[in-house]
Amino acid sequence: MEEAYIPGDFNVEEEFKPEPLVPQGTYHGHVTAVSYDPDQNAVVWQITLNENGGVKSDGETPIDGSILYYRNFLPREGDENELTRDGRMTKRQAKINMLRRFCDAMGVDMSTPARIAEAIRNTEWVGLHVDVQVGIREYEGQVTNEIRRMTAVSFMGKEK
Repeated sequence: MEEAYIPGDFNVEEEFKPEPLVPQGTYHGHVTAVSYDPDQNAVVWQITLNENGGVKSDGETPIDGSILYYRNFLPREGDENELTRDGRMTKRQAKINMLRRFCDAMGVDMSTPARIAEAIRNTEWVGLHVDVQVGIREYEGQVTNEIRRMTAVSFMGKEK
């Protein structure tokens, strides 16, 4: 058997560093992209944080320039027949209600699939200034940041 040659020099145990996280809190940012994810049936908002100052959990990586994502999960076929975990309403109704609250907070029109597709195609929402509530989430042993809430902010210069 031939011995494998692996180029490079590294030591995973010595060099491993957890990804730096944005501390929990409210931050300013702007929408830098919006897309549709057909696998999750979700609208995906890319938010770039700016004008915050401060550093991430590693004590050195700047918060500004960090990119985080927010998802609006849209109703799927069959959601009208399935209840939410707490059993209070159907998944369809819960998704519609969350979408309505999001639209009110953001001042955007996401009233129909056609309207959402048109806005994404025309990049209507790119550039919006937002405040985001950032939290920390653990999933399958991986700790990451998540946007828990997002609201539109009007800027005139640097004033809200």
